[in-house]
Amino acid sequence: MSFRSTRMQGKVAVVTGGASGIGRACALRLAEEGALGVVVADLHLDQARATADEIAAAGGNASAFAVDVRDAQACEDMARHAVDRWGQLDVLVAAAGISGERAAADEEHDGTGAGLSFSSRTWQDVLDVNLNGLMHTDRAVARWMITVGSGGSIVNIASMCSAWASATATPYNVSKAGAWMLTKSLAIELAPHGIRVNAVGPGFIGDTGMTAHTRADEQAAAAVVDRTLLGRFGRPREVADAVLFLAGDESSYFTGSILYPDGGFNAPSR
Repeated sequence: MSFRSTRMQGKVAVVTGGASGIGRACALRLAEEGALGVVVADLHLDQARATADEIAAAGGNASAFAVDVRDAQACEDMARHAVDRWGQLDVLVAAAGISGERAAADEEHDGTGAGLSFSSRTWQDVLDVNLNGLMHTDRAVARWMITVGSGGSIVNIASMCSAWASATATPYNVSKAGAWMLTKSLAIELAPHGIRVNAVGPGFIGDTGMTAHTRADEQAAAAVVDRTLLGRFGRPREVADAVLFLAGDESSYFTGSILYPDGGFNAPSR
C-alpha cells in the first residue's frame, strides 16, 4: 500500500476506535488519501501504535493516542493532541463502540439475551461507550474546530440498528438510535460554525470484533447472508469508503445525513 491520492490533502483527522475493525480501516483510508496527519485513538494503545506505524511505513503521517471515550477529559486531551501536533483539526471519525456481547458480563447476564435479560451493568456499559462516549468525542473535537475556526467534518459510526431493531441487542439498538439523533442534533448546532455532522450506519461487516459472535454461529451467519441483498458480509474498507466521502469536500452539501453501507440488509424495512 502506498499513499498517492490527495482527497484528504491538508486535512488532519482523529479516528477513535482506530486500532481495529472499521476504525482501523478508516484511519488507513484517510491516510491513503493524503491526510496531513491522522491521530489513531483507541483504548488499546499498542494496537493503535501498530496502525499508526502501518500508516507511517506507507509514507503517511500518524500518531497513536490512548483514549477511553467514556472519559470526557481524555477526549479533550485527544483533540488537543491533534492541534498541538499539526496546528489544526479538520475531521473526526468517531468509530469507538461495543456491542452487548462484548460488554463486561456479570452474574446476571452473559451478554446474549434480549432487553429484559440484560443486566443494568451491561446496559450502562453499552450506553457509556456508544452514546456518552460519542457525545464526549464529538463535543471535544467540535470545540477545537470552533477554536481553530476553519470548520470541519464529523462522521459518527452509528449502525443500521439506528433504523432496524435486532431482537437480541436492545442496549446496542438504543445506543445507535441515540447516535443518529445526536448526529442530527449536532448538525443543527454546529452548522453556523461551518462544521458538518453526518453518520454512517454499517450493516454486518466481516473481519471485525463486533460481528465475531455472529460469524462464528453457522446458522446466524447464514441468516445474515440470506437476508442481505448482496449475499455477503461487508468489508471494513467498504465502510471506510463511505466515511471518506462524508469526511471530504465531495460531501460539502451533506450534514445531518446518514449513509447505510449494509449490502441491502435493511432495504425491506426502511
